[in-house]
Amino acid sequence: MPSLEINELTVLIILAIPVAFSPYLLKKRRDIMKWFPGYYCVFMTFLSTNLEAFIAPETFNFMEHFFSMLAGILFCLAAIYEYYNKVLKGKQIKLPTKKMER
Repeated sequence: MPSLEINELTVLIILAIPVAFSPYLLKKRRDIMKWFPGYYCVFMTFLSTNLEAFIAPETFNFMEHFFSMLAGILFCLAAIYEYYNKVLKGKQIKLPTKKMER
């Protein structure tokens, strides 16, 4: 049976702080909204890891791996969306150039 590890509990506590303040954070900064689903999945990963030590180890182990995979997918989608909006779809920067005569 898995045991509770202090480093996983510490990470869960650290991750819980932004989750608790997320309504305030998302009201102030709408641009970070696309990153929060992945962040919530990371929080659920560590919550499942800690709950695994107490009840239903097989179920919470599956949930830990599932949310870890989902977090990776959601972070990749957020990065692709950010890249598309900022780089590909954004306005191209035209630098002033001088024509050189030969």
